[in-house]
Amino acid sequence: MRQSEFEDIAERIRLKAVKIASSMSVGDDEAEDIAQEVMLKLWTVRDDISSISHAENLAVCIARHRAIDGFRRQHTVPIDSNKSYIDEKQPTPDVSLEEHENMEWLKNKLAQLPSTEYKILRLRQIERKTYDEIATMLGISPASVSTLLSRARNKILGEIMKR
Repeated sequence: MRQSEFEDIAERIRLKAVKIASSMSVGDDEAEDIAQEVMLKLWTVRDDISSISHAENLAVCIARHRAIDGFRRQHTVPIDSNKSYIDEKQPTPDVSLEEHENMEWLKNKLAQLPSTEYKILRLRQIERKTYDEIATMLGISPASVSTLLSRARNKILGEIMKR
């Protein structure tokens, strides 16, 4: 857009910018300031403006955004330095990482148990089966279940004590 074309439509665009800013509950002085900023911005990009409607639409958009920016600047919320904004129910990252590492270590140690001991430990501790149910499932005596369960627990406890 040439300078002469811009000067011909400048007043109409300025009034439109004032109207938009005023409609957004901005004071008269603030609306004039916004319109002036809009005109300055349009002047700097006038070479890229292709038509009058393009200039008007751009002015409306800029005016609306400047008014919103003004509201945001006025309505800042101070942060209370005495209040904690961290959810204290959530574990801290270092505690969470440590728990994860402990679980991985325990899974690794459980995987190192002989398969029968692991099965018995899992059936008793996780699935809450009785000695008789485990003995029936694995085809061994209840006394053997008790012995193998004790061995598995002692191995895991020994590994925990070493750590």
